[in-house]
Amino acid sequence: MSEKLLEMPALSVTASMISAGLGSQTWSVDAPASRPFYQAFFVSRGSASLSIDGQSGLTLSAPAALWLPRRILGTFVLAAGSEGAMLSAAEDFVHRTVGDSPAAVQLHDMIERVVVAQNENLAGHAGDIGRAFEVMMQEARDRRPGGTALVGAYFSVLLLLIWRASGAAPTKTSGTGATTLQRFRQIVELRYREQPAITDIARAMGITYDHLHRVCISGAGRSPMELIHERLIAEAKLRLGQSEQSVEQIGFGLGFRDPGYFSRFFKSRVGEPPGAYRRKIAARSDKGAAPSFAAWP
Repeated sequence: MSEKLLEMPALSVTASMISAGLGSQTWSVDAPASRPFYQAFFVSRGSASLSIDGQSGLTLSAPAALWLPRRILGTFVLAAGSEGAMLSAAEDFVHRTVGDSPAAVQLHDMIERVVVAQNENLAGHAGDIGRAFEVMMQEARDRRPGGTALVGAYFSVLLLLIWRASGAAPTKTSGTGATTLQRFRQIVELRYREQPAITDIARAMGITYDHLHRVCISGAGRSPMELIHERLIAEAKLRLGQSEQSVEQIGFGLGFRDPGYFSRFFKSRVGEPPGAYRRKIAARSDKGAAPSFAAWP
């Protein structure tokens, strides 16, 4: 049996228990370009497997937790007799939660990768992870006062437990500059479609424009505006390759009110207009070479 992973409702997080009886259960992992989201699976009993882009599967044995970044294409298969839970979380919710976490630098690095935690590394956290899924599922269903805050708290706990159990080494930072750059990237991820003024972002961060500029040049080799433009181009390429929206609609969705300006902006950074880029990607797909987009940053 194959089931579409999620038709995203107007919720920031959706969670559900999953089980497979006499036969295995298969979920298609496919995020719509219009609203990218992150996904997590928990195998509390039995086993499961993950295949990405037709590659050979990754086997998971209970207890196991799996975190998937945005725009992963593949299948998750829960073996017969197995049980667990799954959730999806909207992009803005994830970045807002991570940005508010004391471990933001560590978590921001983790959420953009496929992360697996299982067996003895997860054994001590399995009960807490299962409880986090249960609470988020219950709160999303009951919609009681304070539910949004509670879901955010348990979601943060879930991320930290997966990160810890995965055995990931702490991300090294060098003073406050790395932390400032990380905070800036998080704000960009939330607001790049608005094309915010750099001075407004610096003011919201409680630093000067010059300080933010120095941090970005030192840590990323690019100015704050260049980083925003880089993110806009990455999203434009993704939508041109995966959505059926017109070039004008894509530009409008990215904050460009003038279609001509969007085309000029895209061409100046990619070397060809968005329409030509889309035709090239379509031609590659027809030949079986689907486009690949690296996660930002």
